[in-house]
Amino acid sequence: MTQFPQMQAFIADWFARFDRLDPVDAFLPDLHPDVIWDMPDIDSSLHGHDRFRAWYATVLSTFTPPITHRLSDIHITENEVRFTVEMHANLLNGAPVQITAKEHWRYSLTAAGTPQITHYTVEI
Repeated sequence: MTQFPQMQAFIADWFARFDRLDPVDAFLPDLHPDVIWDMPDIDSSLHGHDRFRAWYATVLSTFTPPITHRLSDIHITENEVRFTVEMHANLLNGAPVQITAKEHWRYSLTAAGTPQITHYTVEI
């Protein structure tokens, strides 16, 4: 039960980093090395951190900061998180874009007691 406020803070920090488009290395400690990164249009031959790196390289080459993520319908259990996210951003050419998606994460706690995402699924 006590990990739920911790998980809420984790989620807020995770999206704050995305809003700023922090460097890829800012995210890797929060992802299990073999994380299942289930996102549309990502090279299925890649796995774990390599798959995340490929996805994030596409993000960095597509959007300009800042990005805004608004979360709703957040449901957290001992090892899962489900929510709706609405993203507002600008493409590199300045065109605005809005995407709404459903996210489902599975996570575990590290030996230090911090959350680490083991499975990340997005449905657009």
